[in-house]
Amino acid sequence: MNTVSWNPIGFLERSFKFNTQKWKSEISNLESIKLPGIHLKRLDWDSTFFEADIFKILYLGENANSNDAYKLFAEKKKPKKRTQYFLEIPSEATNHFGLLTRWGFSLIETRLTYYHLLEEIPLTNQLSRNALENDIIKLKKVASSAINLFDRYHVDSFFPKSDTDKYLEVYIENCIKGFAEKVFVPDLTTDPASFVAISRLKEPEWLEEGPLFRIPLTACLPENKGWHYPLCIAALNYAKANKSKCLVMTTQSTNKAVIHNCEKMGFKLGSSFHIFSKSFL
Repeated sequence: MNTVSWNPIGFLERSFKFNTQKWKSEISNLESIKLPGIHLKRLDWDSTFFEADIFKILYLGENANSNDAYKLFAEKKKPKKRTQYFLEIPSEATNHFGLLTRWGFSLIETRLTYYHLLEEIPLTNQLSRNALENDIIKLKKVASSAINLFDRYHVDSFFPKSDTDKYLEVYIENCIKGFAEKVFVPDLTTDPASFVAISRLKEPEWLEEGPLFRIPLTACLPENKGWHYPLCIAALNYAKANKSKCLVMTTQSTNKAVIHNCEKMGFKLGSSFHIFSKSFL
């Protein structure tokens, strides 16, 4: 299996000149666990928020002894601080699943990444607007209420429910304050009960082929039933207006409503990944 397949958006290489060597060099600069091809990245913001050490295992997919690597994590002495290690595994890497389970890792989420080439965007007569700071209080409530019980944060007992809900609230607040480029909400006379955020991919491995956008977070309460679709259309039109050639969106395999809308809007499935984790409480 080649290196690119271990990146959830590596499937765009053919169209957007994914720089494999750049990606590999960026990973190689991270902390090594003294095994070829395997490195750790501490997620500083997440670690601070959850008051724990949270590490992502980055596996280059070549010259790496995965059995020894997973065994090494399993045999680690219990840290003094709550610690979690997790990694994203492409669905095609079936030879890793048994090894991960053997050494104490658990499957906590399956993610699907879709992409849209922005050539044909459906029309909608439902108007949207950009969220403002005075929308934050309401949208924080939307984020913590319209949850997916099958996402990584809600499935994994490592994350306390109260912290998880607050995490989503802080996430959308930060999106409105600049973490995302735009946050679209319904242009109605009532308070918004749904939103779709859009941001640019800024990973250094992407060459200048025009901006690539992604939708990092969406939510929709019953008061705004049906609004996920037109808000995503607004995001697609925004990306196209900014000379983008592609927008990507990741969702859980259990999120049938979002998958249905992706298919209606003309998205195509790009990759399927599983998230495995091992925690020390």
